[in-house]
Amino acid sequence: MLLLLDVMCVAGVGWAGVLIGALLGGDRLVSTTVAVVVAGVLVLPGFTAGVLTNRRIVRGRQPQSGWVRSVWSPPELPRWGLTLTGLVFFAFWLAGISAVAGMSQEIPAGDSAAAQRQVDHQQRFALGVLGGVGTGGTALAAASLLRVRRTARAGERQTAAR
Repeated sequence: MLLLLDVMCVAGVGWAGVLIGALLGGDRLVSTTVAVVVAGVLVLPGFTAGVLTNRRIVRGRQPQSGWVRSVWSPPELPRWGLTLTGLVFFAFWLAGISAVAGMSQEIPAGDSAAAQRQVDHQQRFALGVLGGVGTGGTALAAASLLRVRRTARAGERQTAAR
C-alpha cells in the first residue's frame, strides 16, 4: 500500500511540475480548481503515509517525556536521493515564492489580461506548495519502504544463520 501511495505522490509531483512549467511558458493547461484538486488528491495521501510511517518506537533510553513512545525520524535515503529531493523541493519553493510577487500586484479595472495573470500566479503558488509537499512525501515514503526492506533482509539473514 505504501508503494502505491508513494507512486501517487510521484505522479502528483510530476503533475504539478508539468503545470508549473506550462504556466511559466505562458499556457494554462487546466483550470486552477482542477489543477489543485488533482495535485492534492495525488500528493496528500502519500505525504500523510510518509509522515506516519517515518516514526520509530523509542528503544533503549527513555524519552524525556513519559508519554512519548515514538519519535519522527528523518528519511534514511542515499545522498543522491536526499540531494535530488532538496533540489526538487527548492524548485517548487522558488516557483511558489516567485508567484507571490505576481499575486501582490494591483489589477487595473477592466484589464482581463492582468486578471488572467493573477489567476496564473495563484495556480502556480498552490502547485508550488503541493509540489513541495509531494516531494517531501515521496522522500518520506521511499525512506519508509527502504527501512522495511532492510528490516526484512536482516530478518532473513538471521533466520538463515540459525
